[in-house]
Amino acid sequence: MKNLADTPAEAKVYQTDYSFTADGSNEYGEPGRLPRSNARWVSLSRELVTVPPKGTELLDYEVKVPAGTSLSGSYWSLIMVEPIAPDSGESAAELPEGTARIKQTLRYGIQVVTHLGSPGPAGLEFTNPQVIKDDDQRLFAIDVKNTGQRLLRPTLSLDLYSASGNPIGKFQGIATRLFPGTSARFKIDLGKTPAGQYLGLVVADGTGDNLFGANVELEIE
Repeated sequence: MKNLADTPAEAKVYQTDYSFTADGSNEYGEPGRLPRSNARWVSLSRELVTVPPKGTELLDYEVKVPAGTSLSGSYWSLIMVEPIAPDSGESAAELPEGTARIKQTLRYGIQVVTHLGSPGPAGLEFTNPQVIKDDDQRLFAIDVKNTGQRLLRPTLSLDLYSASGNPIGKFQGIATRLFPGTSARFKIDLGKTPAGQYLGLVVADGTGDNLFGANVELEIE
């Protein structure tokens, strides 16, 4: 951790689980509750860190996988680093008598991912294909869920065809990280594609030796 200020900075360090879904929600739950959480394997060297002015401070942690298990696939959790304001009740610094303030606090999440044994089966589930508008853009959106046992970072593409089957073009999306059991909404810019009825083939690449796809029908207005 690095402190850019001219005064000492404090931060508390703690663990949470981490999950997210295609509707945009994120959950930072109690550590060790998710089926594939590795939070209980992670030991922090300390829970309160003081960083000197213009200085840096190292935080050590250890990941110890339980012995004698047949675990496989990907497991993960978060280490949270949350700055403590000097006038916070959690700060070691003394607070002036009669002082009361409210401040917004940012926290930083560090993903700790463990891959064990064989990758296990991979799988993606596609739902809710649609065309949406974002400002002046028309976007193809589809929800993708990781139904396998390992972390995937798929890149989606859309091969678009006219209703009669003539190829229109290939549209490329960006890669998104998906932990097992999580989902995300992938969006692909359709550019200046004319309005009309279309057939499409969605393909997810970047999934190791596997390719996943889905046929969709679209109406662009």
